[in-house]
Amino acid sequence: MQKRCFLALAAAMLLAAGCSSGRNSNQAASPPPSLHNPLDFALYPGASAVSEHAFTQNVVVQNAQGSQSIFSAGSGTYSGHEVIAASDASFGQLSSWVDHLANSPPSGYTALETGQNPQEQSQALQYGLDYAVFKKKEGAHARDVLVLVMDPQRVNQKFGRILGMIAKYRALPAIMRAPIDNEARARFGMSITDATQPDSPIGAALAALDQFEHRSSRGIVVIDAVKR
Repeated sequence: MQKRCFLALAAAMLLAAGCSSGRNSNQAASPPPSLHNPLDFALYPGASAVSEHAFTQNVVVQNAQGSQSIFSAGSGTYSGHEVIAASDASFGQLSSWVDHLANSPPSGYTALETGQNPQEQSQALQYGLDYAVFKKKEGAHARDVLVLVMDPQRVNQKFGRILGMIAKYRALPAIMRAPIDNEARARFGMSITDATQPDSPIGAALAALDQFEHRSSRGIVVIDAVKR
């Protein structure tokens, strides 16, 4: 989708350039509309949104190896928003911000404990990731929010090669995927299945990584979801 959006934008820019040749050279082009954060979770001060979209997705919560799931209501259909932002703050500063949020959540939210694996979050920090998961009751429903920060360069150093295996993995029938899963687990300590789970922080980080391919900044991912 992002490649299609890029091509569409490039075509629009070329068209605009062609049309402008017959106009007054002093006429200024209209700036693109700025993205905004539609969530009630404020971004880190000074961070700028680079992507924002609403989604509805059927999720099968696998919670592999006791890892944290960001969807506390279990498997089902979730609707929500994802906001991806860039920040010039250091990873340490962003990690401290996440810790502060976990200790003092926004009004109405409670911070959820990490997964059953007690070493999961310390491992994530070594990979350049930190996160917190929050929950807010809304009548009969519960709103889940993942706030994740990352150093894209460190994440790519650890998991970049696994991204190259995902396309091959997805092109195969399910019954033929086991060998690639086993190879990834042996090489990276994580299977392709684990790396592509939409309910895991690492899955969310890898899905957002391409947004920072040409950026030197750190990344922030906020996913807000409600089971319908």
